[in-house]
Amino acid sequence: MLVGLGVSTIVPTLYSLAGKHPTIPPGEALTAVSSVSFLGFLMGPPVIGYIAELFGLRFSFAFIGVFGIIIAFLVPRIKVIQ
Repeated sequence: MLVGLGVSTIVPTLYSLAGKHPTIPPGEALTAVSSVSFLGFLMGPPVIGYIAELFGLRFSFAFIGVFGIIIAFLVPRIKVIQ
């Protein structure tokens, strides 16, 4: 539930920023963001399953959680072009 709440606030922000990019046309920017998110949607479950098969389900979810924490620390470093 917490992951869903976090992602639900980030996704509209990403689409908004992609559509406002000054050098890339909005259609191309939104296509790029959609493609990357769809790739993550397709690759996420098999990767989590593979890690769970090797090390256990608890470790696989901890692995994803660590990436979430890393993303949270890296977000302030992103320079937004407006």
